[in-house]
Amino acid sequence: MNRQKENRIKKSFVAGSLASSAGIFIAKAIGLLYVIPFTNLAGDANKAFYTQAYTHYNVLLQICSAGLPYAVAAIIAKYSEKDDYKTVMLVRQLSTGILALSGFIMALIFVIMAKPLAVSSLGAKATPEDIIFLRNTFVIMALAVFLVPILYSYRGFYQGLKELKLYANSQVIEQLVRVLSLLALGWLAVDVFHLERIWAVYSAVFAASIGAIITILYYRAYDRRHIGMYKRAARSQPTPAVSKREILKELFAFGVPYLIAAVFGNSQMLINNQYFIGLNTKLGMDYELAKTLLGIMEMNCDKLTSIPQVLGMGFSAGIVPYMTVSLEAHNYRELRKNIEQCLDTVLYIAVPVCFAMAVLSRPIYYVMFGNLNLDYGEYLLRYSSILGFVTTLTPICNSMMMTLHLRKESIIYLGVGFAVKCITFYPLILKTGYKGAITSSILCSCSIIYLCLSKISNKFKVNYDKTFRRFIKICLACLAMHGSFVLLRVAGIDFVETSRGIALLQLVIYTVVGMIVYFEVTSMMKLPQAIFHMTIKDMIRLLVGKRTRRGYQNA
Repeated sequence: MNRQKENRIKKSFVAGSLASSAGIFIAKAIGLLYVIPFTNLAGDANKAFYTQAYTHYNVLLQICSAGLPYAVAAIIAKYSEKDDYKTVMLVRQLSTGILALSGFIMALIFVIMAKPLAVSSLGAKATPEDIIFLRNTFVIMALAVFLVPILYSYRGFYQGLKELKLYANSQVIEQLVRVLSLLALGWLAVDVFHLERIWAVYSAVFAASIGAIITILYYRAYDRRHIGMYKRAARSQPTPAVSKREILKELFAFGVPYLIAAVFGNSQMLINNQYFIGLNTKLGMDYELAKTLLGIMEMNCDKLTSIPQVLGMGFSAGIVPYMTVSLEAHNYRELRKNIEQCLDTVLYIAVPVCFAMAVLSRPIYYVMFGNLNLDYGEYLLRYSSILGFVTTLTPICNSMMMTLHLRKESIIYLGVGFAVKCITFYPLILKTGYKGAITSSILCSCSIIYLCLSKISNKFKVNYDKTFRRFIKICLACLAMHGSFVLLRVAGIDFVETSRGIALLQLVIYTVVGMIVYFEVTSMMKLPQAIFHMTIKDMIRLLVGKRTRRGYQNA
């Protein structure tokens, strides 16, 4: 057990977080690809029902899990570092029971409140038929609200043991099963049995439960092969486990702040879903157009901007066990190093992706979704790419604050962000139109990021000067990448909107050329060596799982 523990400790924070991010990226990529066939099955107008269901689902899921997966990961990391495996197994037992019970209660509440939530979300001009559709969608989604917290109990346990590859694999399996089920059931309902298109939406939300069930079975199979060594270590341990009362206090002391943080963290989408349609229709927009725009913003654009956001998810997952160990050992030098590595890595990857998405918003949207509502899609994606960048950083900042025992401050800062969203939502839509919903979300996230990073800097003496200088270099490399796009247009490789196949080929050319220019320019400025302590070539080897012994001095 000690040798296995040493091997886990040797895994670097960045390597583990990148592995987690890579798995989540694959999961998100799978999720992105299904949008086109799903839209064909469900119809553009029905996507709003799907996005409404998933937004409420995410909030309710956070409430019923009460931040416990992250709490479990932190506490497991803490006690496994102390070789207290009796307490580790006790934490697992208690967390599984709590999450299963809370998931059942929240699912029951979701079913009861399905119709009032549907009426509130769709606004005064909604048709009775639309209210019924959305209510049914909520009811079907309630099953996933019960199942997914149970899945989270497994994820939190192995995340705390730094099994981040397993964490990432489970994300891929869940998403792959969900997407295949979604498309298969939707195709059977609409094309085989010729049911109404809303049944594609029903199938899509039910697929979330199928994905959860299969992933739980995956974890149980992994359990049978690996849990034995932890049980044996617990049985041979001479000291008793920490009392259940103390563990429960720790779980809720960590989990409840995460609950509040999660509710505030989802406030942007929740406010958009609750008030976007109603407010825009009151200001004169057609009801069907408002519903379509919400679907484009919360589904199409969200799926695209989720590409950089995988870094936020991966590093939020990876940062908890590593920073917990550094904090418990009072190793503040290592702690500051983890914070710097986290921010530098995320900026290096997320900035060029979001920049390219903004510059190439029209061809990207056309390739993915075609000519339908292309002007709206281009406009919303350009603004959403900025939101995608700041919402990549927000969960990382929140996770760092929570892990560093700055939970009270984190909640206050998220509350400030929520207030910024609420205060700016109406006037920005009134002044700038529907894009104001995205702008208010950007302001919300920027407020949270600034407050969190300032507090961490003051508390743990973290200096961001080096990170800021690297950020400037990254921006210069993005400008060089944009210059390559301009040259491609001058050379005659300009996008056409007559063939999505040709447009896709052109987009691939732009992407490959842009990546080459970005990596070459950043390599000339020694950024990969400074951030990753390796060249681009060695970084690719790391991402595909090959170890490298070559190191570089910090620039």
